[in-house]
Amino acid sequence: MKKNLQHLISASALALFVFIAFGSMDDESSNEPTASEKIQADESLTQAQKDSLLVIERQKEIETRENQTVYASDLYYTYQQNEVSTDNNFKGKYFYVEGFVEYIKKDILDDIYVTLKTGEVIGSVQCYLDDANVAAQLKKGQRITVYGKCDGLIMMNVLMKNCKVVENLSDLKNQ
Repeated sequence: MKKNLQHLISASALALFVFIAFGSMDDESSNEPTASEKIQADESLTQAQKDSLLVIERQKEIETRENQTVYASDLYYTYQQNEVSTDNNFKGKYFYVEGFVEYIKKDILDDIYVTLKTGEVIGSVQCYLDDANVAAQLKKGQRITVYGKCDGLIMMNVLMKNCKVVENLSDLKNQ
């Protein structure tokens, strides 16, 4: 009982943080240069100025990622507790999901997906990837982070569409 209460409290807090973070997010990724790329390209800055600005940008990126990253197990647990509320907070929105690779497969339409472990016997976070080369490099048990759009709970799995594998938050912090 105490463990369930802890899960519920942490999942609720996580949902609140993610909900707040969505206000600052665009719905789609753009092809515009990132702030870091703009800094690197600015010829009016010295290398020392660029380095200082890049450190600031990295800190902003880490803060944004901390506010927009959900662990696969927490996302799944939250859906199990209240699908309607969780859909209101997550469905149709882009965010980061971090977890451990359970399977790398194709569905009946040959679409590539990766499932992330949730700690449950049945049910996972199923992330559809467009890049077969990236999927081919993944390994079962590997910790990954994907950025994608939540499609809700379908047949015991939380579906994430248009996913891209991105750098893990812990790796960002260690650079």
